[in-house]
Amino acid sequence: RFIVLSAHVYARVVVEQGADLGIANDGDGDRAVAVDDRGRVVSGDRLMVILAQHLGARRIVTVVDASMAIEETGLEVVRTRVGDAFVSEQLKAGGDFGGEPSGSWIFPSVSYCPDGVYAAARLAEIASSSRLSELADGLPSYPILRGSVEANGVSLETLSGRLRAIDCAGLDTRDGIRLAFGDGWLLVRPSGTEPRIRVTAEARDESRARQIYDIGVKSIAECRIG
Repeated sequence: RFIVLSAHVYARVVVEQGADLGIANDGDGDRAVAVDDRGRVVSGDRLMVILAQHLGARRIVTVVDASMAIEETGLEVVRTRVGDAFVSEQLKAGGDFGGEPSGSWIFPSVSYCPDGVYAAARLAEIASSSRLSELADGLPSYPILRGSVEANGVSLETLSGRLRAIDCAGLDTRDGIRLAFGDGWLLVRPSGTEPRIRVTAEARDESRARQIYDIGVKSIAECRIG
């Protein structure tokens, strides 16, 4: 059995009802998140891999702030700027499946628009033959910290220069500044919807993720004018 509920109650109800799956869609149905049979919210990064493997996808498209663990599952991964429109556009150039950890899932064989309802149907199909909890637990997962800082008074040009000067293993500027380290990464990018600067960090353990995240926050503070 699977249950479609609002996000604030679905985890509890899944356990109470002994359901195999809980699904929450947003208001217009273009996003879907899931709760496994143990009442745990499945991270968007793991859900992306589970859907991709179910579809038999080889090449997937996702965004620069998705987990580095996705590549470790053996999938060929192409990354784009944050936003389902960018994922969709890249899928037109080639790809079997795409999405964002926020719950936007795009099935190019059906449509180039995010489709949370179709994703829910696919998840129900998966849960009918496998335990979602076991599929999720079988995938790598690392701590990711996401936050934002007020952008007012911050010189973005100075911030860009400061971040570029940090010693790292790789630099990606397709959407903000993404610094790759041997054991994690940092993404600092202006929000596209509000006057804030998004900071995202991932590493193989919590303390290192916090350390990398703090590098981003400190860099922003040091570039504040006045």
